Amino acid sequence: MVGDCAYVHSLLGPVQTMGMQQHDPQRYDQAWTKLNLYLNEIAQGDLGKALHALHVQQLEQGFIRDDLSGLQRYRFEHPQNKDRFFTVQYNPARARRFAGSGRTAPPPGAVIVHDGCFLCFENIQWQQNGVEIGFDLQLSGRNYIAWMNPYPLLPHHAVIASREHVAQSWRHADGTGTGKSLSIMIHDLVDLARQLPGWIGFYNGPGAGASIPHHFHYQFLRRPAGYGAFPLEQAAVRKKVGQSADYPVEFAHWHGDADSVHRTAERWIEHWIDAHESKVKNLSANLIAIADNDALIDVYFVPRDQARSRSEEMTGLIGGLEVLGELVFSSEDEKTRLDTGIIDYATVERILGSISVDL
Repeated sequence: MVGDCAYVHSLLGPVQTMGMQQHDPQRYDQAWTKLNLYLNEIAQGDLGKALHALHVQQLEQGFIRDDLSGLQRYRFEHPQNKDRFFTVQYNPARARRFAGSGRTAPPPGAVIVHDGCFLCFENIQWQQNGVEIGFDLQLSGRNYIAWMNPYPLLPHHAVIASREHVAQSWRHADGTGTGKSLSIMIHDLVDLARQLPGWIGFYNGPGAGASIPHHFHYQFLRRPAGYGAFPLEQAAVRKKVGQSADYPVEFAHWHGDADSVHRTAERWIEHWIDAHESKVKNLSANLIAIADNDALIDVYFVPRDQARSRSEEMTGLIGGLEVLGELVFSSEDEKTRLDTGIIDYATVERILGSISVDL
């Protein structure tokens, strides 16, 4: 991972994407091409370096609105077992993300597509005045764009969105359903994780943490130094050695090389969905993929019911980071509850348990 921002800036220095008060698609396309040439050069053999460089550029251009300096992290240990814990991050900037930024109506000469979808390339140029630029990616011939999240959860928070405007849901092997095929959805998540060792990747289905359910996307976050394993990862280790996972959210877990994990997880999940769709009216899921430096990958499947997307005890949605065991709080009331001890291990366990679906 490139850690020297000055080095990255020297590579990106000539690229300027200053906010454009006039609608100027030609200038935007030129800036896009120039930045992507740099990123492709950096990405040879290390996609993480390219995303780091994009993060630096987008932070310097002012698109990323939060440098995470205000983030505080709380740890809540099990009263009888200090090895078991949950974490909560107080991230006040996240409360601003639904207020939007940039233009809400297209300027003269621009055309709004898909009701102004915030992940459609055609809208982003005019919505963000030319400041937001992404990185073109291909996964097995399928086109994606890596965008940086302006209100990140963790460092280098990237949204990997399909170029095609397709729903954030899955399509079965028999052709039923919408969105991407389940096979492609799992394959591309695992492929991205393989290229980003040390990062955390997840798919949030509709009603399972997806704040933009009408456009297909993944989220990838670089694990900060010193974070260690998340509670869900530790529960999976306990389960693997024959102990009780003792986790409030039910999950399935696979570990191995990318190809075998993809094939095994796909078969199991497809079968599970076929057997449970009639029992869970609005079936959804969180899928999480994490690769280590030995090219081995862990995949987690957390079934979800869209009718249970949140808990009454927290204001935000419960998505991939939350089911990993790190809740995200952003309101002043939640900060007060954290600081006064109203929130504890049992609170987090209860919040997560409220959205669990039986496997």
